Amino acid sequence: MKRILLLFLVFASANHLLAQEAAIGVRDPEAHKNTDRLAILDTISLPFELSDDKKLSREDILNKKEGFFVTGLPRFEFDPIRGFGIGGNVFFFQNKTKEDPFFYYTPYRYSINTEFFIFENGRVRAAVNLDVPYIFNSKWRMRADAVIWEDPNAQYWGIGRESLNNLSFQDKSAGAEGGIRQFNRVNDYEENLKIAVPGNGGRLQTDTHYNQFIQRELLFNALGERVEMGGKLRLMFGYEALFTAFEDYTGQIAEEAFLADGTEVEAVQRQTLVNQQINDGTWDRFNLSGFSDGFKFTSMLAAALIYDTRDLEPDPSKGVFLQYSHEYSAPWLGSDFNFNKFMVQGQFIHTFHRWKNERNRLTFAGLAAFGHIFGPNINFIEMWDLSSQAEAGGILVLGGGRSLRGYREARFMAPTVGLVNLEMRARLHDFNAFNQHFALGLTPFYDFGTVWEGLSDVQLNNFRGAPGLGGRIAWNQSTILRLDYAQSREGGQFFFGFGHIF
Repeated sequence: MKRILLLFLVFASANHLLAQEAAIGVRDPEAHKNTDRLAILDTISLPFELSDDKKLSREDILNKKEGFFVTGLPRFEFDPIRGFGIGGNVFFFQNKTKEDPFFYYTPYRYSINTEFFIFENGRVRAAVNLDVPYIFNSKWRMRADAVIWEDPNAQYWGIGRESLNNLSFQDKSAGAEGGIRQFNRVNDYEENLKIAVPGNGGRLQTDTHYNQFIQRELLFNALGERVEMGGKLRLMFGYEALFTAFEDYTGQIAEEAFLADGTEVEAVQRQTLVNQQINDGTWDRFNLSGFSDGFKFTSMLAAALIYDTRDLEPDPSKGVFLQYSHEYSAPWLGSDFNFNKFMVQGQFIHTFHRWKNERNRLTFAGLAAFGHIFGPNINFIEMWDLSSQAEAGGILVLGGGRSLRGYREARFMAPTVGLVNLEMRARLHDFNAFNQHFALGLTPFYDFGTVWEGLSDVQLNNFRGAPGLGGRIAWNQSTILRLDYAQSREGGQFFFGFGHIF
């Protein structure tokens, strides 16, 4: 019932916002019959050559909105870690007119995405993202991002191949002397952590935050990109400034603690997993550092080589995307750390069938990614994402809403990571309302991946996977609303957000 009520609130809010936006730009309700754009397409002159593979599909050209417009949505979410959250995104787009030659080759001439979100547990995220393809009608693209982030319940499930093991902990329902028990469901595991048991001096102790720490982060980056080979080849380079600070819960009063009979009590947090692995030599083995309550500075140079034939980046119907990206941090850049990080990934998009005058379609989308981080002094938080330069923040691994959707965030983590996402994106219906264009669809998916302790340890076994089903709403093409539910052997998770996960 909670999920049904949540969806109702989301769509009710969307309709309210759309009603307010009706005055922003005028949309031709007969867009599908507007063949003028197709006629203009045959006569346009580009300032430089672009491949036909980069041209938008017929239905995307006919449905594309002209000029400046705004989309956005208040968001109401429930996160199994952080409880209820409220916030929103506002997207600003400039498409120019159908006379602009790039109108037929890019999803927008520029976009600005603003985001603010706060959760019940106190997690806060605020971000501004700027993206300007073919800036000044040149071969250059500019992107810039600024992100402020604080999370009182950042997840830590261990480092290395051992993180793939089943969940296990002392069975505290049997008292302070309970033996080690394996848990099939993450909810049962976490309820067991919250049970308080007598400690030294008789004071109650608990493990509520055993897999958690407090994270604070400031991120600023700027990237430049040049296209070659008719827009298929992209050469990208840039700079990132990351400020991070962390706090451990060991010894603090836990927010939640209960006796085995369910009585709420006050209890002290016992040693957390992050504290344990810092002190037992695990982090030394992986050259990890950076866990400090004072801000540490990670100064990084970034570069990427990308081959991209997708037709519409936010919601492609065909094409391939191949990327090698690399990040480098060293003291001579002013950094507190010294490491290298690379990722290779490939995406394949293919539409099997179109119908209803090509407005509906069935599209397969697949991603495979492989990443590795190495060096004498690694900021441990850099292991939380693959270093994709194609989007801000990279690909968070391995678990959560943008990788293995059936598992908790950072559930599996090591210096070397492999990830595969498979989706069948079905666009089933489209319509115009409030001077906006919408397309509705369903997306069954399957995610799987694994981690290794180094390149020499890579072997194709011990993968973790989870199936799921998602709903998609394409709003004026450039904004994709995503609702996903995934079920793994450790439980199910629901996500609502913006954009395909790749």
